[in-house]
Amino acid sequence: MLDDLLPQDEAVYRAVLAFPGADAGRLADELGRPVAVVTASVDRLADTGLVHSGPDRAVIASPPELALGPRLARSRERLRRSEEMLAQFAETYHREMAPARGHDLVELIEGPESVAHRLLQLEYGAQRTIRAFQSGANQAIPAADTFEEAKGDDVPDKCGHDEDDGLERVRRHAVTNVVYRLVVDTAFLQEPVGTRALQTRLDEGAEVRVADEPLRKIAIADDATAMVQISDHASVMLRRPLAALAGELFEAIWASARPFVVKGTGLDPLDRQILQLMLAGLTDEALAHQLGTSARTVQRRLRALMQTTGATTRMQLGWHAFRRGWV
Repeated sequence: MLDDLLPQDEAVYRAVLAFPGADAGRLADELGRPVAVVTASVDRLADTGLVHSGPDRAVIASPPELALGPRLARSRERLRRSEEMLAQFAETYHREMAPARGHDLVELIEGPESVAHRLLQLEYGAQRTIRAFQSGANQAIPAADTFEEAKGDDVPDKCGHDEDDGLERVRRHAVTNVVYRLVVDTAFLQEPVGTRALQTRLDEGAEVRVADEPLRKIAIADDATAMVQISDHASVMLRRPLAALAGELFEAIWASARPFVVKGTGLDPLDRQILQLMLAGLTDEALAHQLGTSARTVQRRLRALMQTTGATTRMQLGWHAFRRGWV
């Protein structure tokens, strides 16, 4: 009925209309509610002008059109002004925010230093989420530094720019609780420090999955801006609404990729890493290099896993690993 009245006040007002001249006690009896509760409702109704006191503590209803009419008129006027303001804001927003030229939606970035600079800007400027595809042959930023917190003077060195370019100011104000979701391919895992870089991200709370097909490097910040690699030394920045296309591609690949690490499986962490990299297609030598061990150690542990599962081939071992939730 009115924003400043409780639902029970409406029931009391209806009872006042139905039982003219009744006092709070009579109204409480008719409604089956405590007298104190009804009295509180009567006081609120009196404050709005809907009721007033009569002889012998009777509660008298005021004509509702007189009590509510002016308030309703004021509410309509406020709503009308709000609708006009909304229309003005919407017109201004679409006029100012709608891109007038194609380069407002797409920006070409050329050169490893410029690409690295803009990638770090995109990461440090994110407020909520970073979604990214990572592949091998990182020309702009080495795998070990990909989506990792830069420390102080490292930022300008990686970017090839002086600190006065503003990136350092962005870094100092970077949001610390940004959620990372990363998809990597086999080429990334074959990089010398690829696995260790991912482990760092996992320790920081990121979600990481592995895709079997080669990936094109993409980074998406807050569903608003996307960076897409188009060659070894060039990328494009996409803004809304084109950034949404990169987001849809990421979600499609994410849905079909497999988790890089599954915790709580009861499997030795090293064996789990060996299985992950084996399923990603790494050779025994590349796998051993990633884990800092020897190919013979890798082969020995794989044979032990095959004996545990009863597998006679590595393909069967992969099937058992999926079935047991090891990967």
